[in-house]
Amino acid sequence: MQHDEVVFTSGCDFDEHGHLGILRSDVCTSKCTVDNIPKQLVKGDSAVLVVTTRDSLGNQVVPKQPVKAKIRKPHASWEDIDVMDNKDGTHKVTVFGQVNGKYQVTMIVGDQQMPGCPLVIPVIGLVKTIGSEGSYMGQYNRPFCVAINKNGDIVTADTFNNRLQMITRDGILKKILKFSQFKMPFTPFDIALCSDNTYYSLDNNNRRVVVSDEDGHIIRIFGRHQLNDPRGIAISPLNGTVYVTEDDRVMIYSKHGKYLSSFGTPEFFEPLGVAIGSTGMIFFTDHSNNCIHVFNVYNKYLYSFDCKSTAGELLCPMGITIENDKYLYVTASSTCPYTADGFILKFETCGKFVCRIDNDSDGLNHPDGIALTNDVPCRVVVADTANHCIKVFVQ
Repeated sequence: MQHDEVVFTSGCDFDEHGHLGILRSDVCTSKCTVDNIPKQLVKGDSAVLVVTTRDSLGNQVVPKQPVKAKIRKPHASWEDIDVMDNKDGTHKVTVFGQVNGKYQVTMIVGDQQMPGCPLVIPVIGLVKTIGSEGSYMGQYNRPFCVAINKNGDIVTADTFNNRLQMITRDGILKKILKFSQFKMPFTPFDIALCSDNTYYSLDNNNRRVVVSDEDGHIIRIFGRHQLNDPRGIAISPLNGTVYVTEDDRVMIYSKHGKYLSSFGTPEFFEPLGVAIGSTGMIFFTDHSNNCIHVFNVYNKYLYSFDCKSTAGELLCPMGITIENDKYLYVTASSTCPYTADGFILKFETCGKFVCRIDNDSDGLNHPDGIALTNDVPCRVVVADTANHCIKVFVQ
C-alpha cells in the first residue's frame, strides 16, 4: 500500500550546492519507468538504463527506499549490479555486453519488482552480413576465403564465381578481379596478402599460385609442376616464404615462386588452412583428423590439439588465422556431413580453448576462410561458404 508520505532528509552540501536536504517520498512501483532500453547490444558495448521512480500520481520522486538492480547473464545465476542514484528520482544502471545471448535485468524498489521486469536484452556478436547468393557484383557463390588488405578492405575469394571481390568493411564494393587468360576458369580457394599489398591467389582449378597487384595485373605464376589439389596458402612474415597445403603435405616456395621443399607426416592427413605467426610458428588445420597441428620455423612438428565444440564434440576445422602470436581463430563445422552448422572458436596458441565467437542463432553454414581486421579491438571476418555471404563478428 502506498501512502505518498514525504520525508525530509537533511544534507551536508549546503555551502557547495545550496541544498538543505532531499525530500524523499513513497514510490508506486507500477508507475515507475525504465528508459533507454536497447533492442539489442553488440558484444563489447554497454548501455545505460535510466530508472525513474514515481509516486501514485506519476510524479517523479526521490524514493525513501533504495533502488536495486540484478542481472542474469546467459548460463549464469542472478547477481547484483551497481545503481547510480542521481538524487532526483532518476537512477542509472549500466549493462555491459560481455558474452552472446539473452541478458535479463530487473530493478527493485524496496522489496517490489518494477513493472516489465525482468527486461530481456539480447547481446549479439554478429554485427554485419554482407552479400547474398548470386553472380552479380556484391553477390557470392560459395566464397572460400577472406583476407584484409593494408587499407582495411575485405578481399574475398569468390570461388565458384571465379573471381576476387574487394569490399569495404561497410560492404561497399570497390573492385572485382578476374583472370581469364588461363586454360581452365580461375577458381580461387584461398588468398594471402603481402605487406606491400601483393595478392597471392591459390587457383585450385589450374593448380597454381597467381601473384598480382591489387588491380589484377599479374606479376608471376608458380606451382604448376608441383601442385595437385591446393587448398590453403600463407606467407611467412619473416622472409616471405610461401606455404601451400594440398593432399597430405605442405609445399614450400620462395617469395619469388621457386620451389624449395615439402613436408608432411602419416598423421598429417588433410591439411587445409594455414596461419604463420611473426616468429615463424606455423599452424595448420587438419580437417579429417579434427585437430590443429603446430610446426616451428624449421618446419619441424611440435604438437597437435583437438578442435572441439563447447560441448566436447569433435569438429572439422577449416580456416585459421592468428592474432599477436597469442590467439588462434578457427572456423569449423560438425563432423556429421548432413549437418548445416558452423563454429568460430578461439584458442590460445598452446591449444587451450578460450571461447566461441559466434552463436547458434548466427546460422553459420560450413564457414571456411577467416581474417581479423586491423583496428583495435579487431573484428572477425568469416566466409560463410554455404550461405554465400561474408559475416563480421565482434569478440
